[in-house]
Amino acid sequence: MIVINNPNNPTGATIPKQVLAEIIAIARSHDIIVFSDEVYRPLFHSLPPPHAIPPSAISMGYPRVVVTSSMSKAWALAGLRVGWIASRDPAIVEAAARARDYTTISVSQLDDRVARYALGASVRPRLLARNRELARTNLRVLGAFVRDHAAACSWTPPTAGTTALVRFKGRDGTPVEDESFCRDVLDKTKVMFLPASRCFGHGQTSAFDGFVRIGYVNETEVLRQALEKLDEYLADHLK
Repeated sequence: MIVINNPNNPTGATIPKQVLAEIIAIARSHDIIVFSDEVYRPLFHSLPPPHAIPPSAISMGYPRVVVTSSMSKAWALAGLRVGWIASRDPAIVEAAARARDYTTISVSQLDDRVARYALGASVRPRLLARNRELARTNLRVLGAFVRDHAAACSWTPPTAGTTALVRFKGRDGTPVEDESFCRDVLDKTKVMFLPASRCFGHGQTSAFDGFVRIGYVNETEVLRQALEKLDEYLADHLK
């Protein structure tokens, strides 16, 4: 099985159509299932031109693709606990349905009704537009913070989703130990990040060293307040 995540969590990067096509071609040549987590789709908010929004993996013409998503991320309705799985392979769908019988008898009817309303033709475009604009606004706020603190942090700006990876450096220029950094920031400021080496590098020395995952698509004022506290922390500890 090939597992992909588009848009990506935690980087907020987007896999373009050409790369998706190459992945599908490899899977087809070896009869491999492609599992595509698309929980942040369609929250593509900052793709630079001429890059286009990539298609869902399920629409790439290969039946052995499994796609999952939910109301939690792109639609900002995590409290509903409603999601879905899709495939063009009947055997995969049947296997998933059998497994579901042992995990989830049914979802709340109220959750189901609210999800159907949110995804309806009259609401879905407005909800997505609202979430995209919030993401763009907050990305500018976070981007300004990273630029203003270039001596202490760096990043590759995300193009989609709600998360970003930011690398923090100590006074000597080496990456911070991200798990202890996150714990200390939380203890001193009540601002919470996720340590990337622990959460995505399995606690081993890796390319994630010094990186933290920041969820930035929340109320803009909440983000501003958190970054103000982080600014004070950096002035005291990393500058």
